[in-house]
Amino acid sequence: MYHLGTTTLPIVLFFLGIWIANSVRRHLRDSAVNIQYQCREPPKYPHRDPILGLDLFWKYKTAFDTGRFLLVNTSDFHNIGKTFKAKLLGSTVIKTVNPEISKAVFSTSSANFGVQPLRYATAKDLWGNGIIVVDGSLWSHARALIRPSFDLVHIANLDTLCRHVDLFMTLLPRDGSTIDLLPLLKRLTLDTSSDFIFGESIESLSSATPTASHDFMESFAYAQRGTGIRTILGCFRFLHRDARWLEACRKVTDFCVEKVKNALARQKVQDVSSHQGLKDERGPEQNFSRRLRLIDEMAKQTQDPIDLRYQILNVFSPAHDGAAITTGNVFFHLARQPRLWANLRDEILPTRDEPLSYELLRSYRFLDYVLRERPDIIAAHRLTPVATLNQRICIRETVLPLGGGLDNQSPLFIRKGDVIEVNYRAMMRDKDFWGKDADEFRPERWEIARPTWEYTPFGGEPRNCPGMKLVYTESAYVVVRIAREFRYLENRDGEIEWKEKLRMTAESKNGALVGLIA
Repeated sequence: MYHLGTTTLPIVLFFLGIWIANSVRRHLRDSAVNIQYQCREPPKYPHRDPILGLDLFWKYKTAFDTGRFLLVNTSDFHNIGKTFKAKLLGSTVIKTVNPEISKAVFSTSSANFGVQPLRYATAKDLWGNGIIVVDGSLWSHARALIRPSFDLVHIANLDTLCRHVDLFMTLLPRDGSTIDLLPLLKRLTLDTSSDFIFGESIESLSSATPTASHDFMESFAYAQRGTGIRTILGCFRFLHRDARWLEACRKVTDFCVEKVKNALARQKVQDVSSHQGLKDERGPEQNFSRRLRLIDEMAKQTQDPIDLRYQILNVFSPAHDGAAITTGNVFFHLARQPRLWANLRDEILPTRDEPLSYELLRSYRFLDYVLRERPDIIAAHRLTPVATLNQRICIRETVLPLGGGLDNQSPLFIRKGDVIEVNYRAMMRDKDFWGKDADEFRPERWEIARPTWEYTPFGGEPRNCPGMKLVYTESAYVVVRIAREFRYLENRDGEIEWKEKLRMTAESKNGALVGLIA
C-alpha cells in the first residue's frame, strides 16, 4: 500500500502542475487579449454549481418536461441581460438575443465558428456526414450538391403540390366539426416532401398507407426525439442508452438506401441513353414518371451511395416538419382572431378562380404579413419559430464587437471551445425592437417593420436554409386553398395561449384545434 502511494502522488502532482500551468498561461493570454481589444466579461448566470453548471441543466430539464423550456429561457434574458455567460454540463455557453452577435457568428465571422464538434457525434447515427452536422470541406461539398438541385426541383414542384393538397382538402370536415389540423398537415408535408425528394410519395394521406411508409414515419419520429435528447445531453450523450433509438435510426437509413439504389439505377440508364444518343420520344403521360426528383438531380453530381443517402436524409429531416408546423401555427393564431381571417379572405377571394402560381401567391401582401408574423419556420417564425435557438462552437479565438460588460456594449472575447447560443424566439419577441406588443400576433406590423438580423427564421449566410422558398410556397398554397373554400375559422381549443412541445423543433402542444365553416 505504501509503495502504491509513493508512486501515485508524484504522478498526481505532475498532472496537477500541468493543469495549473495551462490555466495560468490561458489566463495571461486572455488578459492580454482583453486589454488589447478592451473586452469585458458579460453578466454571468447566478450558478449554484459554477463548475459543471448542473443546476442550470436540471432547471432546463424540469422546464423541458413541464413544457416551459422556451419561457424559462426567455425569462433568463429579462432577469440577467440580453447577453450572458453560463456553464452547462461543463461547457461555457454565451447565451444571447443580440442581433449584432448573431450577425457576427453566422455571417461576418462565421469562419471562426462551427457545428461539427457539437452535432456530429450526437447525430451521426441518423444524419451521418450530412450538411446539418459537418463543417469545412464536407459542408462545402454538401452545399454545392444540394443548393442547385434544390432550386431546380423546387421550381417544377407546384403541380406535385397541387395533387397532394387536392387530397388533403377532401379530408377536411364540411360540417363545422372540430379538427386538429396539425396532424393532417404533417401527413400532407410528409407526402409532398417525399414526392419532392424521392419522386414517390409516402402516401400518408391515403386511406391505405403502405406498411413500409408507416414504419418509416414512426421510426423517423422516434429517431428525431432521441437525437434531440442527445443534443441536450451534449458531452454526456453516452448516458442516452436506447436500443430502440438505434433501431429507429437504422430503419430510417435503410428506407433511404432503397431510394438511393433506385436513383442511381435511373441515372445509369440515363447515362447510357445519353452516351448512345438516344432520344426520348414518349409523351407527357409516359414521362410523368421521369419528373424532376431532388434525389435524381443530386445523383448527377455524386454516385457515392452513402454520401447521397445522408445528404438526402439531411434535406428530408427539416423539409417535412417545417412547413407543417409553420402552417399549423398560422391557423392556431388566425383562429383566435376572426378579423384577420376575414381580412385574409378579402385579399384572396377576388382571384378565387385563378389558378395558383408562384406569382399569384407572392402577390398576396397580407398573406405575406401573416406568414412573417406566425410562429414557425417562415414568416410566422417571429412569434413562435420552429427553430427556437441556434448554437455554434468557437473554433478560433474571436473578439465580437458587442456583448461584453454589464450593459453588453463592450467587445466580447470568445475563447476556442466556447459555445454561442442565439435564442431566436426571445430575439424575435424583443420589445426594444418589436414594440410593446411584441408578444402579440399582429401581421400589420410588417407594413412598417424592416428588420435585419433581428429576424432570421432561416438562419443567416452562409448556412441559411435552402428550403425557405419551398416552405413559404407550401404554407401559402395551403392557406389560400382553405381561405378560398371556408368562410369562417373558429378556435376550438380551450387554451388560448400557445403551449410548447419540443422535439428537434418546437410545435404547438395542443396542435391547431379549429372549426372550418364553409
